[in-house]
Amino acid sequence: MVVTAGGVSGATAPRPADAKGASTSAPVLPARFTQQKVQWTACGADVTPKAVPGAECGWVKVPVDYAAPNGETVKLRVSRVQAKDHAHRLGSLVFNPGGPGAGGAADVADGNWQAGEQARARYDLVGFDPRGTAGSGQIKCPDGVAQEPENPPRTEAEATKAFADGARRARACQRASGAVLAHMDSVSVARDMDVLRTVLGDAKLNYTGFSYGTFIGQQYLKLFPGKVGRMVLDGVVNPAADMRQVARLDVKTSDDAVRRYAHDLVARGDHRLGSTTEEILRTLTTFATKLDRKPLRAAGGEEFTNAALSTYLGMAVTGEVSWKRLTPALVAALHGDVSALDRLDAGAAGESGGGKPTPQEQRTEENESVSMSGVLCLDSPSAPKSPKEMLDTADAFAKQSPLFGRSYAWQMIDCATWPIAPTGAAEPVKASGAAPVLLVSYTDDQLTPLANARAVHRQLDHSSLLVRTGQGHGAYASERPSTCTDRAVDRYLVGGQLPDKTVTCPA
Repeated sequence: MVVTAGGVSGATAPRPADAKGASTSAPVLPARFTQQKVQWTACGADVTPKAVPGAECGWVKVPVDYAAPNGETVKLRVSRVQAKDHAHRLGSLVFNPGGPGAGGAADVADGNWQAGEQARARYDLVGFDPRGTAGSGQIKCPDGVAQEPENPPRTEAEATKAFADGARRARACQRASGAVLAHMDSVSVARDMDVLRTVLGDAKLNYTGFSYGTFIGQQYLKLFPGKVGRMVLDGVVNPAADMRQVARLDVKTSDDAVRRYAHDLVARGDHRLGSTTEEILRTLTTFATKLDRKPLRAAGGEEFTNAALSTYLGMAVTGEVSWKRLTPALVAALHGDVSALDRLDAGAAGESGGGKPTPQEQRTEENESVSMSGVLCLDSPSAPKSPKEMLDTADAFAKQSPLFGRSYAWQMIDCATWPIAPTGAAEPVKASGAAPVLLVSYTDDQLTPLANARAVHRQLDHSSLLVRTGQGHGAYASERPSTCTDRAVDRYLVGGQLPDKTVTCPA
């Protein structure tokens, strides 16, 4: 990329990979990057206050702009837990949790991610905070700048104000964050991973990417096909889908989840919202339409709109554990009491160990939101570019889904007003010469649908697809372990043995 005073003016065109498998679209890195040594020390509270025994942390320096490696640098926070069976160690297994905008150093250091039992024994597990996230030069936005609209604008005047506020907010973030904001793209992160691979002393990159971490892995496949070792992509992002296509699929996936919820109510004989699946869907859609015309009042006096219903409903239908509490909350809301939905939200937070976030957790969440925009707005083309285009897009989405369409469309406002032009492209992943890749997905994944994994499976000639039956996001080494899934992935990571082209594991 070429950085000018106004941001990114263009991207270096990709070139074919060289004989060693590395893309030649960036200058050769100076030895001060490729030959640096990590000074491993005990992990401090800046990474995690509850590190597992033996966890170590350090720093790896990389250039902000790979087209100008002698310019500014950024330090990446990295963590490591060494292989339990050190005598039979296979190398490093690098992990990324996705987000985008989430750091991975803490996940490895505190044992939140430990891989499967066999892989954990044979690999050093390595986590890192991608550039501009968590401990790696966290990008930030100053307090006091205009916030996103709580409710999707409906008029051109409201949309124009939302665009002006968004542009002002984005420019403030750009000033506060510095040069790294223009280089948050996943291609740069993939290059960072290759520096990390070199510094760790591995001839090949062994990698497990979760959710948006699968997109980073795909960029590595394209850039360094000859350097790919064993790669697991779990909860797969489809790189051929642009931002609008992703948003439309999110809408469909949420609608499908509501339909499953309604079907489950009918199957259990619960007719409080309707006696058939279609009747329940009509009840919810009619309620959403009424909220458009006349919002209710929440306990704190604020308006409860269709957008609020979309938010609560979208969160509640992601997991079947929430369904039993969702029904009485919706029944109460239909009778004018929306406070039960607030309690449902608080209960979900408590279930996941969250509860009321601490000030530090609140700041971390806000920073991750900024980092997410920093990555997505560079990686993903095709966000609406004007207030009218956004209004038209939102109207089209609302026709597709009265429950989710308009709200999901307006989630593109950050990238619609981002001050730096996108450098990525929506295109299939091709990795000629790369080692085979293992793709993993749940059958029901509301965040990265199985359709994504199937699409990438078609794009990659040498890949296998492992499908775990059930609902969830991230099927390997999860909080709800699947012996079939974990053993199949570990067989690949440890012995290089891929399952059949497509294989299904029970929940």
